[in-house]
Amino acid sequence: MRRCMARGWRLTSHVGRGVHGAHHRGVRTVGTGAARGGEAVTANLIGLVLAVGVAVYLVAALLFPERF
Repeated sequence: MRRCMARGWRLTSHVGRGVHGAHHRGVRTVGTGAARGGEAVTANLIGLVLAVGVAVYLVAALLFPERF
């Protein structure tokens, strides 16, 4: 049931029992001040490189145990 906020009506939109619909206010838009998440991407890439290195090391240790 939608009603106009300027005329004293309200937006009553329930998704489910105890869960209310999203509001139009309070949602941040992407802009110059928004966080980019570059640090997280860099950390994930470093972790990926280290994980691949450990996996290669373990496979090499299994194939050539006399060298390790």
